[in-house]
Amino acid sequence: MIAIKNLDLKLGRREIFSGFNLEIGRGEKVGIIGGEGVGKSTLLDILAGKIVQTAGEVKISGEVHSVDGSVYADFSELRMAEMSAIEKLKRVLNELKDDEIILLLDEPTKNLESDGVEWLINFLCERENLTTIIVSSDRYFLKETCGRTIHLGDEKVEPLKINCAELLPLTPSGAVPVVLEANSLLKNRDGEPIFKDVGFTIRQGQKVAFVGKNEQGKSKLLKSLAMAYQNNDETGGCLRGKIKFSDGVKVFSMPRVYTGAAAKGEFEKLAFGAANFLLLDNPTACLDLPTIEALEKSLVEFPGTIIFVDEDREFIRAIANRIMDITPQGTVDRIASYDDFLANETVKLQIKEKYKV
Repeated sequence: MIAIKNLDLKLGRREIFSGFNLEIGRGEKVGIIGGEGVGKSTLLDILAGKIVQTAGEVKISGEVHSVDGSVYADFSELRMAEMSAIEKLKRVLNELKDDEIILLLDEPTKNLESDGVEWLINFLCERENLTTIIVSSDRYFLKETCGRTIHLGDEKVEPLKINCAELLPLTPSGAVPVVLEANSLLKNRDGEPIFKDVGFTIRQGQKVAFVGKNEQGKSKLLKSLAMAYQNNDETGGCLRGKIKFSDGVKVFSMPRVYTGAAAKGEFEKLAFGAANFLLLDNPTACLDLPTIEALEKSLVEFPGTIIFVDEDREFIRAIANRIMDITPQGTVDRIASYDDFLANETVKLQIKEKYKV
C-alpha cells in the first residue's frame, strides 16, 4: 500500500528527513510518535501530497484521506456549531467505505471525551482492511489501535525538575496531615448544577485525578480550588460551600493552556518555584509524547500533593493513587489505582446513579 524509499526533505536550511524508509501493508494500523519538530505531521503531509519530498521515492496504492485536529474547530464541510467533536468525526469517518482507502489521522483524540475515544478505537479495530497511519501522543489510543509504532527523531528529554517546598510534618499521633478540606460545594451554570454536594478531605502525598463525563465540572472545580487559595476566598467562586487549605500549604496552579509553548512556560515557572501542592488542568493537552513522559516521571517522584485533570489515561494510571469522578450530582471517590477504580462494580453502580438526571 505504501512504500517510502530513501526519503529526503529539506525545508529551507532545515533537514527534516534523510534517507528515511518505510513500508506499510494493506490493513496495517501504524502509529507515529516523537518529539516536537521531528516531522510527524510533515510525514502525513507528504503522504497526502501536500508537501513534495526533496529526494527519494514515495509509492502509494490507494486513495488517501486526511483527518486532523482541525475537524473539531473548523472542518470546511462541517460548520454546524451544535455538533460535538465526536459527531463531526463520525460523520467524516462513516463515509469511508472503500478498503482501498488510506486514512491519515493527526492527533485524532484531541478534544474527544472518553466515550468518543472508545468509539474511534472500535471503528478502527472493526475495519481490518482500512490502512491507517496515526500521529498521536495518546499512548492508550495507540496501544489499542496500532500493530506497531514508529518513533521519529532520537532526542532525549530530561525529566522536568520540580522543586518541592517543605512538607507539612506528621501530626502528633503520627498521622499524615490533612492539606485540603472541601465541604458542600455547589456551582451552577444557567441555573443548572455543574457540580453540587462536593466534599472531600485530601491528605499530604495523595495524587488525585478528577475524572468522568462531566468535562466542565472537573476543570471548574479545579479552578475553584485555585481561586480559593489565590484569593484567600473560602468559596472559590462557588455558590455554596467552603474550601480550606491547611497552614503551610504552598500551591502551584497550572491553568489549561492551548499551545505547547505556553505549557512549557508554565512548567518553567513550576521548576523555578517551590510548591508542595500542585493543581494541574490538562497538563498534557499540548505536549508531545517525550515531554509527556518526562513530566510523568517528575510527577511520580514529586513527594507533595497533586490534584489534576487530564484525558491521557496512561498519564492518570502512572500518577494517581486516588480517583474522583466529579459528577453533576456529587462525587464518586476511591483511594485506588485508575484500573481498580474503573473495574470496581460498586463504583460503576455509584457512577450510573450519579449521572441519572
